[in-house]
Amino acid sequence: MKKYIIIALAAAFTLVSCGKEFLEKAPKQAQSNVLTLSTFEGLDQSTAGAYVSVASTNWYGADFILSNEMATMNGKRWPQIQKYNSGRYLDEYAVHYTQNSTRPLWGTAYFMILCVNSVLEGLENPAIVATEQQKNNLRAECLFLRALAHFDLVRTYAMPYPIAIAATEAPTNLGVPVVLTVDAAAQPARETMAKTYEQIIKDLLKAEEIIDPNYLRAGGADDAAKVSLQAIQALLARVYLYSQNWQEAANYASKVIGSGKYEMWTADKVKDGAKSVWREDARPAKSEVIFEAYCHPNQSAGSGSESVWGMTCYNGYGDCGASADLLNLYEDADVRKSLVAPDPDGQALFTMKYFGKGLSNTDASNVIILRLSEMYLIRAEAILNGATVTGANAADDLKTIADNRGATPLSATLANVYLERAKELAWEGHLWFDLARTGRAMTRTDISGTVPTNIPAGDDRWAMPIASREFTVNPNLEQNKGYGKN
Repeated sequence: MKKYIIIALAAAFTLVSCGKEFLEKAPKQAQSNVLTLSTFEGLDQSTAGAYVSVASTNWYGADFILSNEMATMNGKRWPQIQKYNSGRYLDEYAVHYTQNSTRPLWGTAYFMILCVNSVLEGLENPAIVATEQQKNNLRAECLFLRALAHFDLVRTYAMPYPIAIAATEAPTNLGVPVVLTVDAAAQPARETMAKTYEQIIKDLLKAEEIIDPNYLRAGGADDAAKVSLQAIQALLARVYLYSQNWQEAANYASKVIGSGKYEMWTADKVKDGAKSVWREDARPAKSEVIFEAYCHPNQSAGSGSESVWGMTCYNGYGDCGASADLLNLYEDADVRKSLVAPDPDGQALFTMKYFGKGLSNTDASNVIILRLSEMYLIRAEAILNGATVTGANAADDLKTIADNRGATPLSATLANVYLERAKELAWEGHLWFDLARTGRAMTRTDISGTVPTNIPAGDDRWAMPIASREFTVNPNLEQNKGYGKN
C-alpha cells in the first residue's frame, strides 16, 4: 500500500495523458501535480484520468472479466489449436493461485483510489474557483469510482458476504483496507466485511445526494463511459444485493428501471458480428448500457492483444474460449445463443460480446459494467428474497428478459433467477461472484486439461491471495486462508 500512496499524487495527472481520448482536449503534459490539483481545471482533468485505471488490462479492460469467466463453466481453453495457446490465463482456468501468482487488481484499484482521494482533498481547498455544484459533481464521480474500486477489491480478495456461511458471521469476516485519504505513511489493515460494505454504501449514497441529476462529464467518450446519477444508483442496487439488503436492492434497481433513460435491447439487436450492440457505435439511441469502461486502440489501457478483445477473439491470442456448458444453456430460439459462436474454422467456441470496434488490427472493445437487464434480475432476486415493490413482481421481471431475447420465460424461483443471470450476463464477469455470494459450487463438464470440475461453497479459493509484495510494504495486512503466512 505505501508505495502506491507515495506515487499517487505524482501520477494522478499523468494518468490523464493516457486517457486523452476521454477528453475534449489534450492535457498539459508538463504540469506538476501540485499545480494541477490547485485549480478546478486540473482537478477535473485528474478525475477524467482516473477512469483510465478502470479500463486498464488489470481491471475491466481484461483481467477482471477474463479471470472470473475462465474460473467458471463459461470458459474453456483450446490448447489443441496452437494459435489459441499462447500460455496466458492458465492459472485462472485452473483456479490455481499463490501469493506470487494472483490477480493484479489490488495495485491498480488502490492506485485509482488514491488518485481520486487526491482530487477529493483538493476540492476542499477554498482557493478553488468553481460553483459548489461543479465541485459536487467531481466529488460524486470520485466517490463512485472509489466505491467501485473497494467493491471489486472486496469481491476479489475476501470471502463472499456469505449465504454458505451463517449470515451472522459475515460482519466479522475480513474485507479489504478502506483508504479514504492520501497519506504517505499509511499502512492500513484490512477492515471487517461489514465496515468495508458500510463505506462503499456511504460513498455511493453521498454521490447520489450531491450529483446534479443531469450531469455528464464533457469529453469525447460515449456517455455510458461516464459516471451519472443512474450509474450510482445501479451500483447501489448491486452492492445492496451482495450485502443481502433485499429491499434496498429492489428499490435502487427500480429507480434505474423507472428513470426512462434506458431501454431493453430487442432480440433483433442482440446479435454477434461487427454490428452487434456490444459495440457502442452500433447501439440504438436508447440503450441498456448504464456504465462501461471506455477502451480505444489509441490508449494503452484496455486495448491490444492483451485486452479482453485480444484474449477472446480468434484474431487475437484467443486463450480465453467459451465452453459447450455455456452454449447448452440456451434454447435454439434464444438470440443469446448466437453470442457463443465458433471461430471461422469451426474448431473453437468464443464469446462474441467483445468483437472489437473495427478500428485497427490490435483492436479494443468497451466493457459493460452496469446495464439495464441486470437491474431487472436484481429486482427479481430481491423480491423472491422478501422485498416488495409496488407494481413489480419477479415473474414479470424474468419475462421482460426472456421476451427480449426470444427465450421461453422462466417461472419465478431463485433457481431460475440464477439461471437467467448465467445466460444473460455470461462473459461480463458475474458468474464467479454469483456462485460465491449465493453459496453454490462451481461445476463444469466441458474442460480441457487437468482443471477442477467442482469448487464447493466455502472453499478457500473463493478469495484470491494478496500478492506477497504487498506485505513487504504493509506488514499490517493479513493473508487469506489457504495461501500460507504473510
